Amino acid sequence: MNERIQELAKQSTDDILGVKILDQKKFAELIVQECADISKQSQWSEAKGEYYEGFNEAMIYVSNKIKQHFGVE
Repeated sequence: MNERIQELAKQSTDDILGVKILDQKKFAELIVQECADISKQSQWSEAKGEYYEGFNEAMIYVSNKIKQHFGVE
């Protein structure tokens, strides 16, 4: 498991009476959000021309579809 997944797991873990419990829903939501963010950040910010504008719109669309598919805000 890579370091980023381990960090997301830590963020999703609650300590209840000294017992660490992973909140599976929160963990899944964080992973989905991370994937959507990566897609959105894949835009070419300095791109010019119609092709690049279409690419940027596609990356935002994919980001939104990932979140929508998994029900993450």
